[in-house]
Amino acid sequence: MVIRNWRDQIPYIGHETKIIWPLLTLRNPDDPDAPDQACLLSLANFTRHVVQGRVTTDYHSHEDKEQIYYFISGKGKMLIDDEEYDVTAGDAVHLPPLAKHQVINNTEEDIEYLNISANVDEIADNVHSPK
Repeated sequence: MVIRNWRDQIPYIGHETKIIWPLLTLRNPDDPDAPDQACLLSLANFTRHVVQGRVTTDYHSHEDKEQIYYFISGKGKMLIDDEEYDVTAGDAVHLPPLAKHQVINNTEEDIEYLNISANVDEIADNVHSPK
């Protein structure tokens, strides 16, 4: 069992502009000295993200990952496969592998969300169909 508080983690910048606090990551059975946050057995990671006011992240995709963004605070937009969607606190967004995505903060307030990622070994042809 592992308990981690985001306030105790050192954040880093990911995807050019997101501030990311790593909380839990995938366990590596070949590294017995890995930090205690490397405890997940099947999920790739669980992280806290903040996109500051008037900031847009890069437009990217992941070939071998599906993700869930759960918005905690703020509101803005997500560009997903060239279509824009409004997002706000309480929204959960599923991003299948290969879905191009971007968070657009078009307000002065920060957008805060949790990111849950899982590795996907094989991608079925019909898996990529965002709604």
